[in-house]
Amino acid sequence: MKIFNINKLFFAGFLLLLPFFVFSQTISLSTDSEIVQTDALFGFVLTAEGSFDSIEEPDFSGFTVENRSQSQSNSISIINGKFEKKSSITYSYALRAEKAGVFEIGPASIKAKGKTIKSNKVTITVTGQGSSGSNGNASGNANANQNVQTEEQNNENYYEKRASSLMSPLSDWEKKTPDYFIRTIINPANDLYAGEPLSVSYYLFVKPNSISDVNFYKLPVFDNCWKDEKAETRLNFKRLSIDGKLYDYAPIKTYILIPDGTTDMVEGTQMIMDVIIGSFFSTRKVTISSVGVQVPLKPMPEKENHKNGVFGDFKVLTDKKSLTIDKDNMLETLTFSIKGCGNFQDAEIGLEKDPMLKIFSPEITSSVSVTPKGYCGTKTYKFMVKGLRRGETTLKVRPFEFFSRDNGWQKPEIAEIKVSVKEVQGVEEDENKTAEAHSFELLKELPANVKKYEISPLTEKTWFRVAVTIPFMMILISFIIRLAKNLRMRRIGSQSAKTEKWKDKIRNSKDCTELLNNFYGALEEIYGIRLKGERINALKQKYEGKIDEITGFVRKIEQISYSGMSNADVAGLKNEAVKLLDPRGLKK
Repeated sequence: MKIFNINKLFFAGFLLLLPFFVFSQTISLSTDSEIVQTDALFGFVLTAEGSFDSIEEPDFSGFTVENRSQSQSNSISIINGKFEKKSSITYSYALRAEKAGVFEIGPASIKAKGKTIKSNKVTITVTGQGSSGSNGNASGNANANQNVQTEEQNNENYYEKRASSLMSPLSDWEKKTPDYFIRTIINPANDLYAGEPLSVSYYLFVKPNSISDVNFYKLPVFDNCWKDEKAETRLNFKRLSIDGKLYDYAPIKTYILIPDGTTDMVEGTQMIMDVIIGSFFSTRKVTISSVGVQVPLKPMPEKENHKNGVFGDFKVLTDKKSLTIDKDNMLETLTFSIKGCGNFQDAEIGLEKDPMLKIFSPEITSSVSVTPKGYCGTKTYKFMVKGLRRGETTLKVRPFEFFSRDNGWQKPEIAEIKVSVKEVQGVEEDENKTAEAHSFELLKELPANVKKYEISPLTEKTWFRVAVTIPFMMILISFIIRLAKNLRMRRIGSQSAKTEKWKDKIRNSKDCTELLNNFYGALEEIYGIRLKGERINALKQKYEGKIDEITGFVRKIEQISYSGMSNADVAGLKNEAVKLLDPRGLKK
């Protein structure tokens, strides 16, 4: 009762003191970069604190607002006996500079009880082509460039004429970030056939001795093809000159793509990565991206007459021309090797069925890599052969057809392989024979007055089997129930431990990038939801539950991380990420 009275007195005192709370109003503007390049993204933040009626945002003339987000918080504190209530609202913007010049953003203002409070002003210097005092023609060109840029922004996979080699001059896309860019090299560069292998290589170009680290933000995703990836273990920089300017360059990744043959275009999204510039005590992040990949394909000539044909130039070799199966060699191995360059993925060898032989499924191994001649190497088939009947037979091979630029359509000639079966296992030799039926007759009947007794053992009686089975089944069912319960408790405990582990990692994340990586790892380990490299529509079809909330949350962090905003509400994002890990509503 005393505790209840004390609580009532405290609450009443709080209400009496509420009108005397100190309310202060402040508004400020800040940016993460005061010097930016034309067309570059940068972060801008408006923060207002206190009790106010309305906010008037600043004028962003000369800039394009790519993204705008809002967050709000409230707090009450007691300092030196004074109650202070704080309401804070933050607007975060991702701005893109439209043209070169010196621009002033602000002031913004708030209104509180009829009083107007103004913020500071922020000066942004935009470097690059054009100026704020351009003439009419220059202004028209700036507007045209802005329209082009808008089209590029609306196209998620922006495709542009790319460099054809490492020594090529900078493309229009690379000139947007001339000091740091990703160059995409495709080989062969053009005139590709459907089903022809190609390689897509990504190279990082930077100013000499300028970067300290890199971080992949988004890897490309390719459609309508089979993909193999060759990742570099480390960045090995070399130096070259382009247009009289020195660059350090290093290969990042190479993808081997084999079109599936059902399309006339291979497409790939952009690669986006962060480059960390500066020393240990003074670093900044630059986000760069490659162009998207669009490779047109043309059909192979006379494809309708060679429906199972593949692209390439191959030869087929075998290690034996004949086989002998006897008591010393009941199983024989026959090896075929496909050597050359081309579509090894679809190049296949098969053996015709033979009633005298049992042919096991082949063991297939490949040793293929990118060479100056293309996708070249060796694909090996090993067949195990076993005899079923004695005699002589011929093993026929079903070869494949292939098309090459130099020789057109070809069909490798493989000689038939002679097989001599001298010894087989007796059971398998007679397995197709019908067992003979034998009948037996009693030579003498028992006398009619002879008594007959049942002499079957007790273990064969039905009632005995039932009596033994019932307690056994009861014990077994009890054991299964107990085991299932233990497994369920362990699974729940393991799930809870994993969830708590990842929640701690998320709470300890230092920035948005680390938070996003931890969130990706938590979803994959706890629920088996893999988001990296996946498309949103495919995720919605594959998963149920909170996937819309998850993809929306990831998109929010990506926008903040991509724009480089250092003042983002990381604490709020951490709490949101922890709530999304709640297992209620999520399904594997």
